[in-house]
Amino acid sequence: MYFTNDLPCPEHIFDLYDSVGWNDFLKLSKEQLYHALAQSTFVISAYDNNQLIATGRIISDGIIHAYLCGLVVHPAYQNQGIGKDIVQKLIMKCQKQNLHLQLICTEENISYYKKLDFEEFGAGMKKK
Repeated sequence: MYFTNDLPCPEHIFDLYDSVGWNDFLKLSKEQLYHALAQSTFVISAYDNNQLIATGRIISDGIIHAYLCGLVVHPAYQNQGIGKDIVQKLIMKCQKQNLHLQLICTEENISYYKKLDFEEFGAGMKKK
């Protein structure tokens, strides 16, 4: 397994998102998913041989705020510390640029991020 800052190809991103059911929710094409990652400030991906097994990204204004999003690990590779490694690498990138890192997650993921030293600080909302 190895980590890279290189963008995964559209097919690999689509397949990874599909493995966790995100494509059902997002309803985006391979090209749209790729474009979203390409617009990110930082992207870190993990591969097992040539298979994309995880990715995470930061979107940012480049000066103050940074948001962790799109952290996804293929189900066959979950609970092995891969997501944690990606988050730690992204945290380091943000710290080097003095960016204030935040994230929005679902209730069921709060305990995961608390283990990675994130804390709750407010209420998030989304448009219906």
